[in-house]
Amino acid sequence: MVRCRKCGLIFYNPRPSPENIASLYSDDYFAQEFPAGLTEEQIRLAHRRLARIESKIGKGSLLDVGCGVGRFLAAASQRRWRATGLDASPAAVRAAALTSGAEVIEGDLKRPRPPGILPFDVVTLWDVLEHLADPVGDLGRLAQWLRPGGMLVVQTQNAGGVTYAWMRRRWEQFVDYHLYHFSARTLRMALERAGFQAIRIEASEQFLHDDPAPTPPGQPRTAAGTGGLLERARRARDLILIAAGYDAFNLMVATARLPGEGDA
Repeated sequence: MVRCRKCGLIFYNPRPSPENIASLYSDDYFAQEFPAGLTEEQIRLAHRRLARIESKIGKGSLLDVGCGVGRFLAAASQRRWRATGLDASPAAVRAAALTSGAEVIEGDLKRPRPPGILPFDVVTLWDVLEHLADPVGDLGRLAQWLRPGGMLVVQTQNAGGVTYAWMRRRWEQFVDYHLYHFSARTLRMALERAGFQAIRIEASEQFLHDDPAPTPPGQPRTAAGTGGLLERARRARDLILIAAGYDAFNLMVATARLPGEGDA
């Protein structure tokens, strides 16, 4: 991993070849990363995400880019969105269609929007941007998929957060298939360069609702006390890092708008 001296973006250099990248997303990848079935928390998270979007734009048509096995698509369909998925993996396309019952397109953002598919009101990318070989270019290509004034929602890990500040090269997000790592600043720059406006970046719903692991039943009091001390030490460390300019949240969501027809 290297950091751009001009903007601070962190990225793989040299990047894996397209063939190596494609080999990472086999059927085994989806079986391991997205086990069959939905947990109650995953269902609640998808509905929280959709409720947040609906509060800003209402309901309409939605494209989920990198839809994986279709968890978010399934929730969108339940809430009466006209939902469509897009994924480059044939395995993901098959799984998403079964999970959600929605239309799922096999392909990526480098290909033109298929004939008969109208531009969408909302496009979402949940933990996808960091996987893309050309994230800024792909953000720009979203213009053909969004209607004028449409909303883009992007979630990605935050390389300007306290966990990265503490872990650095041991950060758990540094894995082979994460090619780029954005901070709030570099994500805003990427969206602006791609032509988006009204950009807002905040803590992810997933981050806000992640609860600490409960104390196991029967755990000795001394161990629980040690856990409390460690938690207080972690919070004190985080406060120091926040004061130094790092974000409190480690997972971020950006919302942005494509310029409308009447915009200059």
